[in-house]
Amino acid sequence: MKFISIISLGLMLLLISGCDRLNDGVIYPLDLEDYPQVVLFDDEGDGDVEDGDKVEIVLTLLNRNDPSGEEIAGTTVPLAQDVTVTFQIVDEEGIGSLADYILDWAAYYEIDDCTTSDDEGIDLALTLDLVTGVGSVIFPKDVEEVIIELELKDDLLTDDVVNDDSRGFKIILAEVTTGSESVAVNPDLEFEYKVLDDELIFGKWALDVSDSAQFSTFTALFGLIDEEIVSLSADDVDEIEVEFKYNEVSIVIVLKEEETVEECGEVETVNLEIEVEGEYEELTGDALEGEIEFAEAIEQNDGSEIEFVYSGSFLITGNQLEISLEGEFDDNTAEGSFILTR
Repeated sequence: MKFISIISLGLMLLLISGCDRLNDGVIYPLDLEDYPQVVLFDDEGDGDVEDGDKVEIVLTLLNRNDPSGEEIAGTTVPLAQDVTVTFQIVDEEGIGSLADYILDWAAYYEIDDCTTSDDEGIDLALTLDLVTGVGSVIFPKDVEEVIIELELKDDLLTDDVVNDDSRGFKIILAEVTTGSESVAVNPDLEFEYKVLDDELIFGKWALDVSDSAQFSTFTALFGLIDEEIVSLSADDVDEIEVEFKYNEVSIVIVLKEEETVEECGEVETVNLEIEVEGEYEELTGDALEGEIEFAEAIEQNDGSEIEFVYSGSFLITGNQLEISLEGEFDDNTAEGSFILTR
């Protein structure tokens, strides 16, 4: 019996040894929970017109597997301990030195809709060297995102001419300092801030509500995607504002009808508004005339989404913007031209 046991043990050792040689060099995948947490920018960039006075850079965490299975795209899992994130402002263009343009800086996170960490006196130890562009901030545990706010000198780049050169800067993440928790940054990702020339299409424009022809064209065109808009009369509307932003166009129809709202313990009376927003698919942002196309998906009552697309051309003459658009939504179309003024 001992002899048979010894033979059996030898065969087992030989089999194990053979398996080890067979699997030599094989790299087994990490468990999802073994991957490091990753700090990154919430967006690739932002921009504002020449007299913009601040920029917000949001740091967040890469989505991880949702244990509940409810979020297929993953969910944000807060850090288990505080870490310090080092960043750097690079590639400044057309702004002189950083000290000429950046006046002050702050960092905070939202505790709820009405309260921030700054309100509670929580210091995230934000630093920034305007000579080197290097800064750092604490990303606390149990927090999903941190907002860095830079105060800009709003009259430094303000002028009345079309600027040919790019103006702005980029921010990269350099490293993260942590304790026992595995946390990383991707130094190849960057956030770009652009100064938008408000002698071009960027900025706010208004439609003359008192011009019946212009008003009718506008409401018919955008009534394609909102029945409430097409049913409006000029007497219902206080103002219509169209703003061309960094990556989207925003249309706000301010109604004369008012409502009382309570926000963060304060009660105030405000005008009702109808908003339409669309992201650019195409925009000529460096000339006084060009092409524009923007789109967005609208959620339907059954939970499905239908995309609208508006495309056309524009021409800027002095303080007037003439824009011609054709809209498509749910197999229906509308087209028209109207004039906006600054």
